[in-house]
Amino acid sequence: MAEAIVSFAVERLGDLLIQEASFLHGVNDKVAEIQVELRRMKCFLKDADAIQNEDETIRNWVAEIREAAYDAEDTVETFAFKVARRRRSGLQNILKRYACILSEFKALHEVGTEIDAIKNRISSLSTSLQSYNIKSIGEGESSGSRNERQRLLRRSYSHVVDEDTVGVEGNAKILVEQLVQPDKRCSVVSIWGMGGLGKTTLAKKVYHHGAVRRHFDCFAWSSVSQQFNIRAVVKEILFKFMPPSREQRKEIEKMGDNEVLKRVYRIQEEKKCLVILDDVWTTEAWDMLRPAFPLQKAGSKILLTTRNKAVASHADPQGFLYQPKCLTEEESWELLQRRAFHRNDNDPTINNMEEVGKEMARYCGGLPLAVVVLGGLLATNHTLHDWERIRRNIKSYLMRGKDNYKQQDSGVSYVLALSYQDLSYHLKSCFLYLAHFPEDYEIRTKSLVRMWVAEGIISKVGEQTMEDVAEGYLDELIQRCMVQVGRTGSNGRVKTCQLHDLMRDLCLSKAKEENFLEIIGFQQVETFSSSMVTIPALDKVRRRAIYLDQSLPVESVAEARAVSKNKDEDANIYVKLNPENGTPLRSLLIFYPPEEETVHWMLRKLDLKKFTLLRVLSLEKLSLEEKLPKAIGNLVHLKFLSFKHANLLRFPSSIRNLGCIQTLDLRFFGSSGDGPIICSRMNEVIGRMKWLRHLYLPFDLRVGNGKVQWGKLSNLETLKYFDAEQWDIKDLAHLTKLQKLNVMKVKSFKELDAILKPSHPISSNLRSLHLFDVRTKVEEIDLKQLSRCPHLYKLYLRGEISNLPGHSFFPPNLTELILFSSNLKQDPTPILESLLNLTILNLRYDFYIGEEMVFSKNGFPRLKDLMISSHFVKRLKVDKGAMPNLKYLGIFECVSLEMVPEEVKYITTLQTLDVFGMPKDFIRRLQVINGKEGEDFYKVQHVPSIRIFTKSVPSITLIDGKSLICAFSFLLLQIQTRQKKKKRKEKGNTLFLTINRLITYFYSIKKKFHVMLLLSLASCQVLKALRGSSNKSKYYQWYNLIMRPCASYWDTPLSICLDQLDYSGY
Repeated sequence: MAEAIVSFAVERLGDLLIQEASFLHGVNDKVAEIQVELRRMKCFLKDADAIQNEDETIRNWVAEIREAAYDAEDTVETFAFKVARRRRSGLQNILKRYACILSEFKALHEVGTEIDAIKNRISSLSTSLQSYNIKSIGEGESSGSRNERQRLLRRSYSHVVDEDTVGVEGNAKILVEQLVQPDKRCSVVSIWGMGGLGKTTLAKKVYHHGAVRRHFDCFAWSSVSQQFNIRAVVKEILFKFMPPSREQRKEIEKMGDNEVLKRVYRIQEEKKCLVILDDVWTTEAWDMLRPAFPLQKAGSKILLTTRNKAVASHADPQGFLYQPKCLTEEESWELLQRRAFHRNDNDPTINNMEEVGKEMARYCGGLPLAVVVLGGLLATNHTLHDWERIRRNIKSYLMRGKDNYKQQDSGVSYVLALSYQDLSYHLKSCFLYLAHFPEDYEIRTKSLVRMWVAEGIISKVGEQTMEDVAEGYLDELIQRCMVQVGRTGSNGRVKTCQLHDLMRDLCLSKAKEENFLEIIGFQQVETFSSSMVTIPALDKVRRRAIYLDQSLPVESVAEARAVSKNKDEDANIYVKLNPENGTPLRSLLIFYPPEEETVHWMLRKLDLKKFTLLRVLSLEKLSLEEKLPKAIGNLVHLKFLSFKHANLLRFPSSIRNLGCIQTLDLRFFGSSGDGPIICSRMNEVIGRMKWLRHLYLPFDLRVGNGKVQWGKLSNLETLKYFDAEQWDIKDLAHLTKLQKLNVMKVKSFKELDAILKPSHPISSNLRSLHLFDVRTKVEEIDLKQLSRCPHLYKLYLRGEISNLPGHSFFPPNLTELILFSSNLKQDPTPILESLLNLTILNLRYDFYIGEEMVFSKNGFPRLKDLMISSHFVKRLKVDKGAMPNLKYLGIFECVSLEMVPEEVKYITTLQTLDVFGMPKDFIRRLQVINGKEGEDFYKVQHVPSIRIFTKSVPSITLIDGKSLICAFSFLLLQIQTRQKKKKRKEKGNTLFLTINRLITYFYSIKKKFHVMLLLSLASCQVLKALRGSSNKSKYYQWYNLIMRPCASYWDTPLSICLDQLDYSGY
């Protein structure tokens, strides 16, 4: 891992020498010398990294090299930036200019001294290489014996069959069917998945399966592993095919490699052979073995296991790839019982220990290896007291194996760590960065990739952008089964990802070993502690994640000592948050429970002024006071800043100083809740951000007369929530790199002409286009312009459309289409079903005012998700063979729809059916009530998941209604009392916050009826009050944003909601 840090430092110093040459004049020779020393040191670090766990002296040496590389980069970058800022500050008089020159000479002397000190440190470390017996990679491997030991420990044997297996039979059946079918195109069947998933166990089940034994003539099993000898593997296969005599063995030993390969190849041509290649790690390993196998010829087959999907795909592009699923909770508990109780079903202790055992089984996350390791531990600990002790320390026991105090090669950590060790240095850094995120956290891949780039752990490769390289790294981690896929987009890109719990434990462990980051958790009232062991004084913290919870406020170090169980250790952490002399921190991510709206006490204490080297700062979903956003203006190296869904008192104008910023997410809420975000000098704020690539504006931003010179943001690729009422769309014509555009309040589609011209770069670069609230009807000729956008894959259009153009006038690569309130008079399906690449189609809120839609045979060939919402559609006709790949169907508030189409029963790919807000009779026809199937149940009985969300008004008693009103009134009273103390009189805002909090609560317990009733009650009162006041704009705001959805929900005219409902007692 130190190799990664030194490599990045060498690259960064080289970049600085080129980009900031004028500012480094006088010290550039010294910087170049450090770069040479570090490059020389890099040759030795791979060997040192490999053996540092076996020698504490070497471990310390590696840590010192790592810190020296960090310090060199920090020192040079800080100096260059200071000089650049002084020279660009626009000095006006001669005295200031001379003062600047003197200051620059002083800074030059200081940085020269610092660089000399770092260079001496590196030179001293270089001289100690020989005494530690660390060799350059060119001198050969010093760890051969260790590799051989690992290879022998990992080796699998076909005759060692595990009888205690659960959930394997179904998987084995699928694989056996693939192997015994005479398909020439599929020569290789691959089992792929993360370490510990049971791939080898499954391969053994298949290998010994009766049908397989009857089908094939010859069998061979070979364990390949990370370190393998090609001749040894091929020779082993040959001996299994044809057990040799002593003379034959001698003859084979004399053969050349090519002869051995040919002999194995010919046997497989003459007979039906099955070869198991267990634990293949790389595509290179397969390429070396490939000449031994006659692929695409009927008869012989190969069963391959690997942790890397890329290896499986590479071995046979037409082959069958299979990824076993993790065990369910029930299967995990069954396997644990078999291991822990030795198949004694009558053991009376099982019942006493079941609750504790099931809890531990759940912690294994469905990973068979973890369950087996746990079972081995429990098998030798027979009392409930022993099980409770293991449960309390389960993470440590699982990762280390039977001996909790000594690293074991049988532990989960050892098996998973093999995947980590196989990563290249740049992938190791990317993987360790994932340790920032809490357990079970769904990580947005866009943000993750941009954090990696901002942090500087991505190297440029050829002509690719840094973000494209980063996405490639993420894909590789996914292919290697170290990162799990969450949600995917319509274009196949991964939208969210996460870590398996045990993989996250490994990630945290390695991050701690490498001093890669520090995690601080404020988790209980009585604790104030870091979740990680205290870092040695030698090491500086470069990255930090803070997990906030409802802990009590701590005002001082003394108080931290007083409330803490860990005394001085926790007080030290308090000091770390507010360093007196600055900190080399590069990333700071703060996580807070989303339902909390108060300002956490720690955020009041956090002082960002000294974090001058910070590059990544995430303050998402936090409530912030004014001090913290103000301090952000000092973070001049910041490249990634996110306020997404945070609450701020006002627009953080200090961000105008962030000249290096690349990603800026301003989708925060104002403190008043319903009021707009005001920034009258917007051009001053973002006009200087020449490196800005991704800009997310507040949803309701008001800039007055403040125009923005958008042309200065020439690197902008993403622009969200651009307000066409306040700015002119034609001003975006200078943003030639723009790929994702989100525009609100479009007066006319014709405004887009300026950027959709055939010759304009935006039309050829645009990937995603969102148009909210197009005020005038969109004509067919307007939509034809989109055919000029060859790379446009996502289109959201909210507004009335006269007619859709023919399918040939849609963007050729369109994969996702959302139409909202289109009011089309003709059925759109004959046109849309001809869009061959469309995978997601979302037709919402009266997109069509006709009564019938027809889905034709072979239409929508790639569609996976279909959502329909219309008050007018009565009949859906689906021809047999339509939507052959549909996986999700959502029917929302189609109140006139009579029934589910008959032909849905033929859509065998359908996995999920969601029904929301439909009439009771429609729902009844789909349900099974008291064992009796509804009339339409047979149409959907093949669908694994049917979710029905009712919106009909349930029978609500007077007490229920009074309870809601009392709860609302109580909360309103509490907030009003609090505001009086602060001498505020913002009743409208108070009411909005009150409603917002109650809605959040009722949504959390899935009581949508209560939410809508609450909104209706409150809105009626607000509208009645505002209707008689002079504040007409506020009245219409509430009327459109709150009351209209309420009226739609109750299917009641607005006039009845507003005038006839009387809750005067409220």
